[in-house]
Amino acid sequence: MTKIIAINRKHAVIVASFLVICMIGFAGFSLWQNTEARVSKISKIPEIKMLGVTVEPVSIVKDLTYGNVTLKGAQVITTKVFDLVATVQNTTAKKMTNIPVELQVTLIGDDTKKVTSPGTLPTLEPGATARVAFRQIKALGDAMGKSATAGQHLITISIKPNLEGGVEQATEASFRFTVDSTVKVPATVQKQ
Repeated sequence: MTKIIAINRKHAVIVASFLVICMIGFAGFSLWQNTEARVSKISKIPEIKMLGVTVEPVSIVKDLTYGNVTLKGAQVITTKVFDLVATVQNTTAKKMTNIPVELQVTLIGDDTKKVTSPGTLPTLEPGATARVAFRQIKALGDAMGKSATAGQHLITISIKPNLEGGVEQATEASFRFTVDSTVKVPATVQKQ
């Protein structure tokens, strides 16, 4: 005797759909793992690392109160003209030349008040550090003891790529500070 097996088309479509979804999921998971492996091989350390930024004359960290607004631990610059010095390091094994460095100062809350100052670092040997100085930066606002927003600035230091000079990656560091000429700098800070 011959047995006839009948397959319901609906069940066959469901099983086939399930298998296709499983194969797509497996392929996607494999692709994701391969992409993760390639990304992890790429160095997470920038070619040029920002080691530090200092302000001259020295800035202080202080709680500031303007009316009913308190800024906790605000970095305060007490002069309207200051210098900014960034220390950078070449983290690669290659010599870099003509490295474009840009300083941008923006008054927070007023995008029309923005100053950009370009510069160039002539050369940076492998593993070496260098200081990039931006002199006589004029503040774009002053809180003058009255406004929580009038003196808040954002400084961004950017290192731009220069393939001819050996710089392939862009690097950027930003920090906020408040300019308030009414804040008194403690005598112990002035002597440093």
